[in-house]
Amino acid sequence: METKAKKKLNPYFYLLIIVLSYLTAGFCSYRLQPILTYMMQLMSIDEAKAGTLVSAASILSIFLSVPFGVLMGRIGPRRTGILATLLVIGGSLVGAVASSSFTVMLVSQLIVGAGICAIGILGPYVIACLFDPSLRGRANGLYITGGTIAQLVMFNLVPRITTPENIAPAWWFCIVYSIIMLVVWMVFITDEVAPPMGRGEPKDGAKKSGLLDALRDKKVLQLSVGGLFFMMSTMAVMNFTPTFLTLQHGYTEEIAGSLVSVCAIVGAVSTAVGGALSDILKTRKWIYFAALLWMLVSRFLIAFLPAGMLLNIVIWLQGLPSVAMGLLYTVAGEVLDPDKASIGISAINMFIGIGTLIASALFGVLAVSVGYQMAFCVFGGLTIFGFIGICTIKGVK
Repeated sequence: METKAKKKLNPYFYLLIIVLSYLTAGFCSYRLQPILTYMMQLMSIDEAKAGTLVSAASILSIFLSVPFGVLMGRIGPRRTGILATLLVIGGSLVGAVASSSFTVMLVSQLIVGAGICAIGILGPYVIACLFDPSLRGRANGLYITGGTIAQLVMFNLVPRITTPENIAPAWWFCIVYSIIMLVVWMVFITDEVAPPMGRGEPKDGAKKSGLLDALRDKKVLQLSVGGLFFMMSTMAVMNFTPTFLTLQHGYTEEIAGSLVSVCAIVGAVSTAVGGALSDILKTRKWIYFAALLWMLVSRFLIAFLPAGMLLNIVIWLQGLPSVAMGLLYTVAGEVLDPDKASIGISAINMFIGIGTLIASALFGVLAVSVGYQMAFCVFGGLTIFGFIGICTIKGVK
């Protein structure tokens, strides 16, 4: 009650800040994909190495998600957010000053990835602090729009501010935005708005949950596996579709980037409307099921449809499954025991990081060895395992 008394602004104001902060991670996550062909030429690398660069930001998240969750419990979201943004700024500076070096860019991606990892665990926790359970579906849906908005911005902006000889402007854009958001975060996100999780830890010597304890919880494991394969299918297709359109169908980088960016608009609407509908209709499972079913079918359509309006529509509608991510976080907040919630969300983020890492690297290798069409088909098949998530948790409607 004391924490609520100190809040002076509407929860949706803080949600706006959370979304804008999430854009910091989103901009960094989507600045490579529209210009992979530029980077492949500039660094003299193939699709496999390009996929490694894209997925590098996820490598540290595999190992740091749980430690960052523990750290946030001790120092609070405010200080964790400051640290995360500083990592993003520092890593982006490294990439901006040596954008033609594969090795240095890989190091840059690793540093930025650590910051993205920390940012990723902040939103769901702060939303849980601010919103009643009956409103968390729409709040998480609005939060996830940050990722789709970032995709929309970067897929249109990056090809227009970079050239095959100079890709650094995309990195400088992220640096400037991150600095602005660092100031906004420091001003508005306080320990009263989002208290450290330590304030709600078990008392009387009760044992705190660790990663292994959380993963022994069947619900945490189901959500983690669902998040893993959902993210694998999502990121592989989103990361390489612009390159696929450029190399296989003759699109320019600008047109391919703009075409793929439309799915971000669809995704923003999908996450916001879908999250609200899940609250109104009181169902998480069936919206999630429909989203993943479309993911599965659309992978095969992208692989075999000829260039034309039908292919364009299928690509635009890749934004529809974005609602699934918000639903994962919403269900996690609803079904996990309070003493396992923080470490449980960190475990889910760890598996999502693994999915992101495997996605681009594996797709790049498959594209080189068996071609783009077969790569899309493989990831269409892998989408099936995403249903293990929300769809298999007993009691979730």
